[in-house]
Amino acid sequence: MLGFRVHSSFSSRRNPHTVRTGYHTMAVADAGTIDIVAHDPARDEALLVMVEDRPWPTNGAFLTDLEAKLNTYLLYVTGGRLVVAFPDLKDKPVHFQLRTTFPPGERELEYLRLVDKQHLRPASIRFSWRIIGETHEHGL
Repeated sequence: MLGFRVHSSFSSRRNPHTVRTGYHTMAVADAGTIDIVAHDPARDEALLVMVEDRPWPTNGAFLTDLEAKLNTYLLYVTGGRLVVAFPDLKDKPVHFQLRTTFPPGERELEYLRLVDKQHLRPASIRFSWRIIGETHEHGL
């Protein structure tokens, strides 16, 4: 993640302001965890990354996982936990990014567009997704 200042990961299963460090798996299926928090100096944004390395099934089987993960991220930001844990990110625009090994399927993209329209944009949160290892980010 060149150019980013990575802070670490957050787990809501513990004290709501506890940051988890060290090696751990990151996946959309781990709904109670913020995978990566970073400052993107190029955009001066608080970047919260969720990681998925499994192929997206065509039947939408990961939609429940994705919904739970997004709820965790949204509550982390709107509940004030982000600025408590990382005060230097206070007043920065917030960007959620899904980093994935495989492109999301049409069901996932449709769901993400709905969440973006109904929940993220009203909270002034930007959303994008990106293939791991590539530099190009995709909007919705």
